[in-house]
Amino acid sequence: MQGGDSSAGFARPASRRVPATVRSLRSQLLRREARGRFGHRLGVPPSEVSLRRRWALFISLLTLLLGLADATQAQTFVFGWSAEPVQLDPAVVIDSASLGITPQIYDTLVKFRGSTTEIEPALAEKWEASPDGRVWTFHLRKNVRFHDGSPLDATAVVWNFERWWKSSHPQHQNQVKAGQTFEYWESQFGGFDAKSIVSKVEAVGSHSVRITLKQPLAPLLASLGIPGFGIASPKAVETWGTEFGKHPVGTGAFRFVQWHPNQEVILQANPDYWGVKPTVKRVVTRTIKDNGKRLAALKTGEIHGMEGLNPEDVRAVKADPNLKLLLRPANTTGYVAFNYKVKEFQDKRVRQAFAHAIGKKAIVDALYGGTGLVATQFEPPTLWGYNRSLQDYESSPARARDLLRQAGFRNGLSEVTWEGGERKPLVFWYMPVSRPYYPNPKEIAEAITADLARVGIRARLQTVDWAVYLDRVKNGRLPLYMLGWIGDNGDPDNCLCYVFCSPGAANQGFYANKPMADLLLRAQRLTNQAERAELYRHAEQMLHNDVARLFIAHNQSPLAFSKRVKGYIPNPTGTEYFNTVEIK
Repeated sequence: MQGGDSSAGFARPASRRVPATVRSLRSQLLRREARGRFGHRLGVPPSEVSLRRRWALFISLLTLLLGLADATQAQTFVFGWSAEPVQLDPAVVIDSASLGITPQIYDTLVKFRGSTTEIEPALAEKWEASPDGRVWTFHLRKNVRFHDGSPLDATAVVWNFERWWKSSHPQHQNQVKAGQTFEYWESQFGGFDAKSIVSKVEAVGSHSVRITLKQPLAPLLASLGIPGFGIASPKAVETWGTEFGKHPVGTGAFRFVQWHPNQEVILQANPDYWGVKPTVKRVVTRTIKDNGKRLAALKTGEIHGMEGLNPEDVRAVKADPNLKLLLRPANTTGYVAFNYKVKEFQDKRVRQAFAHAIGKKAIVDALYGGTGLVATQFEPPTLWGYNRSLQDYESSPARARDLLRQAGFRNGLSEVTWEGGERKPLVFWYMPVSRPYYPNPKEIAEAITADLARVGIRARLQTVDWAVYLDRVKNGRLPLYMLGWIGDNGDPDNCLCYVFCSPGAANQGFYANKPMADLLLRAQRLTNQAERAELYRHAEQMLHNDVARLFIAHNQSPLAFSKRVKGYIPNPTGTEYFNTVEIK
């Protein structure tokens, strides 16, 4: 793919190989010594003093050049990802690799502060809302330009909103025809065109934007901090069309330089950045798919940082004097989902038996490398809607067996009946890929299955390619399966309403709880956080009482870095910025 600097792939930052200039200098000195130069005739050996002077000169030059090499290396930050980014147009991607790179290139109107989900200004330096919470006015920073030189103004911001929102927008239409979706807009703002909660977005002067909503939307600011709402250059999008994701242009701290497919993406510091100026001059995000190989690259200095540690490698990183471990505050939840088209799972006693059968603490202690937290509910404890008074189901095989007997399964459960009458062996589907909430899904599934077997629930383990797996989940075809949630914005709505506000949806296992959905939609419209928190705590209790799902664990995703790296700030949402990073 095209880039602006063919030399950008140079960075192997921690290598201590002697530079070519130093090797050349050393060779010249040795040849001169052999020829008897520096004022000596051929055949007359130089004096010991002369030799010392020459080597002292060489060592001084060597030290100087190595220092210059170290300074050059310290100007490039190399981060290892487990996957290739899909593309770098934030509006149409949802994968973690793409959304790890795009915040370096693009800015949002607001952003998350440091290691929290608190909102602070970004491209919008201030804002205000009408008393009824329906009209929001954002005032943009002045003298900000996109990397292509075009101005960041109200017209450009409105253009971005209309591209995300309106299906008739030419740069929306072409993406949809190319098979892309604007998933973040759809999920956060209720759909496109007239379906959206947004009724109008307009420029008010040159640097103010007014957003009018059909009804109050409490998570608005939190949603606008999601990287998917990075503001792109209209000029660049119109120039490249559906290829824009290979030629990204934003206002961020780093400019796109080059993309070597299946290898690395290269960025360069933006000297005109309006915010905290980057300390490093370049960023290289390198694709190393295997967790072990990525850790090996960190140890050898090929990369400076990485995410995606195997649980067993967490202790190794802690013990390595040249490395350090950072934990991303937990904003993930791994769960086991029931399909409510299965008749046996429509009986709450059966679901309660599953809940009492699984020893979550033992699983988390054994299989999360010390970074996991036992989940008692959907929200992780970092969210302000978390219900701290909720009492989880205790691990009790005896209680589980008793509940199965009450439900009519004295001999246990090994087959299930679909609503159409078809009986099939009970299959527990496990994910074929590692995710932050399930770092080693097969081993976790095996542990869960063993716990179930101890109470008489005999399930076969099965998996399939990840794309097929997700398609079957989407269409409600799996009877019992593992999945999870990764938070986008730190608002409980992003967790609870995203999953449970569409009762009976196939992609949520046909679970239908309309009273809870109505409660969540009410919380979405309130502007008082204390009132909203109380509703979310009540919703968590409702989920618990109904045993809607089996919430297994939250994970503090481990990040490993060279000890030379300073200033990296993990954020619960995974939205992290490289402009604060230094390499000592």
